[in-house]
Amino acid sequence: VRSVALYTDSTRKVSGLGSLVAAVAPWNRAKRSWGEPVPSGGSAWPRATAAAAVARRGLRAVSCQAFVQETEAERLALDKEARQSMEEHMKKVEDLAAEGNIRAQKTAWKWRVRKQIWDYLEDNDLADRPRPVHNRIPNFKGSGEAGARLAQLPEFLAAKVVKVNPDTPQKSVRIAVMEQNKVLYVPQPRLRTGFFSRLEPGSVPKSQFKYASTPGGMRELAKAVETLTDKTKIDIVVIGSVAVNPENGARVGKGEGFAELEYGILRMLGQVDDSTPIITCVHDCQVVTKNLPPAGMELMKHDVPVDIIVTPTRVIIVNPEKRYPKPTGIYWELLSKEKFDQIKVLQNLKKDIEKKTGQMIEIGTEVEALPPLAKRGQGGKGGRGSDLNRKR
Repeated sequence: VRSVALYTDSTRKVSGLGSLVAAVAPWNRAKRSWGEPVPSGGSAWPRATAAAAVARRGLRAVSCQAFVQETEAERLALDKEARQSMEEHMKKVEDLAAEGNIRAQKTAWKWRVRKQIWDYLEDNDLADRPRPVHNRIPNFKGSGEAGARLAQLPEFLAAKVVKVNPDTPQKSVRIAVMEQNKVLYVPQPRLRTGFFSRLEPGSVPKSQFKYASTPGGMRELAKAVETLTDKTKIDIVVIGSVAVNPENGARVGKGEGFAELEYGILRMLGQVDDSTPIITCVHDCQVVTKNLPPAGMELMKHDVPVDIIVTPTRVIIVNPEKRYPKPTGIYWELLSKEKFDQIKVLQNLKKDIEKKTGQMIEIGTEVEALPPLAKRGQGGKGGRGSDLNRKR
């Protein structure tokens, strides 16, 4: 019987394992050593199996090391590609602004802020997976600590119904909602298939909280809220951010506008009002006061400001007297055809309002340069935020 033994050979190296290499040798049961034939009738199977298992672990370690190196190279390549796509998109927005596009003129500064934050997080290794963080709500290192701090806020503890964005850095907040037996509302991805997913307290065992907090888990375990007839009062709104200003509550998202659309729809349905706290959790480097907004610029009226900012190290309460006003609904004249055509729930809401009022609603006519979507490599399947579609 032959099996695999591990031995030290100073002349042969295996990357990531020092001098451990795999070799084939016989096990001598009588002498309890490697290198001589097994006596007739003897069984070396238990030891052979154990040795083979050790070898498999070693080979897996080699494979994992190579995988990490490969995926890091892939991440760097994706990061370079993401930065290039950012530059190209910013150029499109600036070109539209130069042509007189009012939307572009009022929002071009936001892309400079986004680029500054995304680049800083990546350059200083403050980002967690999925990476690169460009074109997404960035998953920052310390998001779990920020989520735990948010979950102890008086507003959160008192809430019975909580709306949380579906992005990775707010995963710990979604888990906290389940742990505290609250109703959880999570927007369906990009609102293209529906409005919200609703998870009732006690409907998911504790062992599945982590899975239930992912988009895949929400699809499987939560109830889809497809209609616009739900009138459940939402007690607090948790949203992701790329940058926030603690002085006036100004917030910049990833540029797709879904947080604004979700909030506007909830206001129109009466599920939130001006007193509903809006909370975000970010890294400390995402809290900025300079050029948010720049001198001479303002937020657009559909932009959603925040009341409370939570970081891994602190809680910031925005002065309500200095905070930007909250939107009161959907501003159809600011909604581009490009965005409207993508979102079924908006189309249904428009039809419903037109049917009830007997008046047609006109949407915006200006062209909108839709931002690039974030990309994730195969290496993104191993870390935080990588379990989006896999049951745990």
